[in-house]
Amino acid sequence: MSKFGSLAEVCADNPGAFLGTDDAHEEGALDLGDLATVERALAELGYVSVPEELLESDYDGPGRLEQFSAQPSWWTRFFGTVW
Repeated sequence: MSKFGSLAEVCADNPGAFLGTDDAHEEGALDLGDLATVERALAELGYVSVPEELLESDYDGPGRLEQFSAQPSWWTRFFGTVW
């Protein structure tokens, strides 16, 4: 769940373990029926599911994330970092 409240990322393992849900499904780590169930439940709770592929792209938004030495991703922007 995002630190901004209504965003959620659904991934088959830790973020970044696969190149997205298609890759996870092809590798046999994600059942599309299970994914649909989770996304439906998130939507019913008012969350928006954001594809991992989009979140892993470089952050180029209006706010500066100066505390990061490397180029942050959109995942960093909305979900924070894992320390």
